[in-house]
Amino acid sequence: MPTDKGSIKEYNKNFKEWLNKKGLAHSHLEKPAMYSLLGNVRGKTILCLGCGAGEECAYIKSLGAKKVIGVDISKGLIKLAKRNFPDIEFKVMDMEKLKFAKSSFDLIYSSLVLHYVKNWVRVFNEVKKVLKKNGVFLFSTHHPAYSSALKKIKGNEKLQILGYKRNNKTKKIEVYGDYLRDRKISEIWFKNFKVTYYYKSFSSIMKDILKSNFKITDCIEPRPLNSAKRIDLVFWEKFSKLPSFLIFKLQK
Repeated sequence: MPTDKGSIKEYNKNFKEWLNKKGLAHSHLEKPAMYSLLGNVRGKTILCLGCGAGEECAYIKSLGAKKVIGVDISKGLIKLAKRNFPDIEFKVMDMEKLKFAKSSFDLIYSSLVLHYVKNWVRVFNEVKKVLKKNGVFLFSTHHPAYSSALKKIKGNEKLQILGYKRNNKTKKIEVYGDYLRDRKISEIWFKNFKVTYYYKSFSSIMKDILKSNFKITDCIEPRPLNSAKRIDLVFWEKFSKLPSFLIFKLQK
């Protein structure tokens, strides 16, 4: 979870609301895609970075993992995880300062967490340190095309657009969004939940991966499950055509 102090405070305060409203984007889009890239985890030792309330740790454990450890910087979420899944080990920990021995894990799993951290290379180096030889780092993040778009809500209408409008007569243009500039973004979620995250373009993400000397073995821009169509047709139509998440599978 976030290392920005303001976001940590907000997650500790609003973690129950966050859990209740994760919705289809998690259950029918990002999570199935992440699980599809796990591979065979039977007998392996797994670390979940930014484990939240522990559901993904429990799922991975159910696949036959030898040991699963979940870490998160939110005390509220870790408390809930320990209560919900007492047979799994959970710790409050900063992903930029992993307190594990070198070469401890076969796989490190991180779902929608890295965008809360400014320095990805620092996290990648920490991950690499505690991964075994040929170990895997599987992570998801916001898709740059989605996060960089202009977002406006007016009355009952919501506008989200990345591009420009040009007047052919006056030659003036109006640009919507900002894809190329890496920056810190603060937004209000669920009416009163202030969250801060760090936007990176695709090239910035790639450079951070390359600096860390990881091998990219897969990269996907997931589409929602077909079953989402029966639950929320608008959601399915939107995210079947527009990217929202970006997933990388890396190898040490």
